[in-house]
Amino acid sequence: MSLPAAACPTPPEIEGYLYKMKRKSGINLTGSWNKRWFYVDSKRKEFGYAASNTQPIMKNSIFLDDITAIVVFDDYCFQVESKHRKFFLKGESKAGAAVWVKTLEAYRSQFVAYEKYVASTPIHTTPPPKAAAAESKSNNGSFSKSTPSSLPSQTPAEAKKDKAAARKTNQRADEKQSQRRAKEAKTSDSCDHSTPVQAWSLDDDDDDQDVMDIN
Repeated sequence: MSLPAAACPTPPEIEGYLYKMKRKSGINLTGSWNKRWFYVDSKRKEFGYAASNTQPIMKNSIFLDDITAIVVFDDYCFQVESKHRKFFLKGESKAGAAVWVKTLEAYRSQFVAYEKYVASTPIHTTPPPKAAAAESKSNNGSFSKSTPSSLPSQTPAEAKKDKAAARKTNQRADEKQSQRRAKEAKTSDSCDHSTPVQAWSLDDDDDDQDVMDIN
């Protein structure tokens, strides 16, 4: 049975008074304490404190996602640690302290699991819509366009007609050259007054009406 994908945890809803050890006192269970109103800002995902519940303006805080450890010293005292700050705290009761420890530790554990899941999950990218459509068309024969090689070849009748036209053109060129040579022979032979040989056939006169003789 596969486990569901890890999700980013939701910030806990918890608030209440805790005793915070003064910074100059150090970790000393008999040191001086200040009573502060601690709560979680779910929008900013911060765990911090204010002077009292009547003035809930957070003075100092630790981002929930930055919590590295919840260290328990006894039934009342515990420490919330991050890379940049530590809160040494004491609950008003054993039950109260246990609730804070359990709640913050649960969030920290879930967030660590979420980070591991994200780091181990490969990133899948989808092609743009246009690229996907082009690939779909190339893979589906019904959408492929005809290439020049797939166009129909020349029919036998068309090939025969083109061949006849080419033969006729060559014939006219030969006749043209013969006529030119006959005229040149007539000019060079002053004793010959006969009509030059007619190189054009009767069948080709109408077809060659646009061809001009070059003297």
